[in-house]
Amino acid sequence: MSDKPKHSDFELFEKISKKYFLELEQNVPHIQQTLFDLQNEYYKVWKNFVNSNLSLQKEFLTTSGLDSKLPDATKDIIENIADETIQFRSILHKITISNIEYGKNYAKKLNDNADAFVDLNRKITQYWTSAFIPR
Repeated sequence: MSDKPKHSDFELFEKISKKYFLELEQNVPHIQQTLFDLQNEYYKVWKNFVNSNLSLQKEFLTTSGLDSKLPDATKDIIENIADETIQFRSILHKITISNIEYGKNYAKKLNDNADAFVDLNRKITQYWTSAFIPR
């Protein structure tokens, strides 16, 4: 019984862990690029849809001869709403980026301190095992 137990099972878990993270490292960048490309295409669709509809409405009003002049007060309201919407979206984007940066920094701190956590857990484990496992 003087032989220490072999922990060859951990080799299996280490092998699985390596395969798992290798697969992530290979595929996540591709997924991120694909999502970016998808987002970009939908942005183009949205932009084309809005611009096409504006062009169609302008053409209809021009060819129909209908009076499309908006009162100045209405134009001011519409422009103010648009400006406020853009300002709101800008603030929302800044908040989103700030939150993402916070999360990234938090993860970096966890990574930077991982060794300290492992060392602390190792000391706790050693303390408890020395108290309960006879030598």
